[in-house]
Amino acid sequence: MLFKTIGVCLVVSIFTIAAVRLSCADVSEHAIKTIKTEYGVIYDCVDFYKQPAFDHPLLKNHSFHPQMRPSFQPKTMTNNVLRTINATEINITPLNDGGCPRGTVPIRRINKNKVHPNTPNGYTSGAVFAISQTKSSLSNIYNGVGAIVTVFKPRVMISQYSSAEIIIKGGTDSIVVGWTVNPNKYSDSETRFFIYSVAGDMHCFNSECGFVIVRSDIPLDFLLKPVSVRGHQIYVYKFFIFRDPKLGTWWLQVGGIEKEPITLGYWPQNIFTGLQTSGTYVACGGEVYTPATLPPPDMGTGLHPNGYLADDAFCTELVVVDNNNTVVYVTDTELYMNDDTYVAMDFRTKHPFHRFPFGGPNPN
Repeated sequence: MLFKTIGVCLVVSIFTIAAVRLSCADVSEHAIKTIKTEYGVIYDCVDFYKQPAFDHPLLKNHSFHPQMRPSFQPKTMTNNVLRTINATEINITPLNDGGCPRGTVPIRRINKNKVHPNTPNGYTSGAVFAISQTKSSLSNIYNGVGAIVTVFKPRVMISQYSSAEIIIKGGTDSIVVGWTVNPNKYSDSETRFFIYSVAGDMHCFNSECGFVIVRSDIPLDFLLKPVSVRGHQIYVYKFFIFRDPKLGTWWLQVGGIEKEPITLGYWPQNIFTGLQTSGTYVACGGEVYTPATLPPPDMGTGLHPNGYLADDAFCTELVVVDNNNTVVYVTDTELYMNDDTYVAMDFRTKHPFHRFPFGGPNPN
């Protein structure tokens, strides 16, 4: 399977990225304003041109600016999916105090004195997946991927993580977008939005190597609240990545099931090799990691899916942007699980809105 090759390509530790990839500047030294959230997270408002993306060696002589927006907006599907699955879309709350000033972007302040365990990042040999993926074919042409994903707060221990995500891949390059509970990375056990990209030999979270932020009021690791409770209310969020046909940039949008999507920023074309043009693979589902010495963490609800909407974590409305820059439903997919502790299912033929439930293991 194509997905099996991904794990080999992307081995890296999230806590050694700065040392082996980029030496990012201390953005707090350039802060124009500082914002502290109710959860104690500090964001520094830094000039657009001083954000970490521009430490990338291929972006030294760029012509980007804070007002950049996509030259083209794919027309997304419009339907009553929320009513059909009896779900509520999460509303993201911007940073308090009006967010960062115009022309600046929020960058999370990292405690440089905190020592993190050397825990592997996603797509290591130890990562476990339960996903729906497109079948391997070099003829696949994907200019984007999007999905609606249920949002949960799986239980994990320190040195573990649990995520739900969409993926697009071209060659050895990948873009991953979704939510995660990752105590080592974020110093809490909250459900947070995240992005992860592999561009050439660089493997990075959020804006660490090449992602350009354009919003001044919403950070890249925002909290997703409230979260779903199994058997009760379902909360969902939409993630969408698409390639600008004019500029070649890969844009990231979130939300927008019933409202206008939020454009957070973009990956410039020239940081990629395999994703300089279209991707050839997309996927959606769950991912977890644990050291061998710990019991397996929860994925999704912490239980195997049973097919009932209120009981399962799932992806739905999985779409791609095709060669005509039209948003279409994914049809040629297969399930991939590399550990039978976790399960993915395909409800393509049993529900008007295709669902791909995933989850496990049974908690004790």
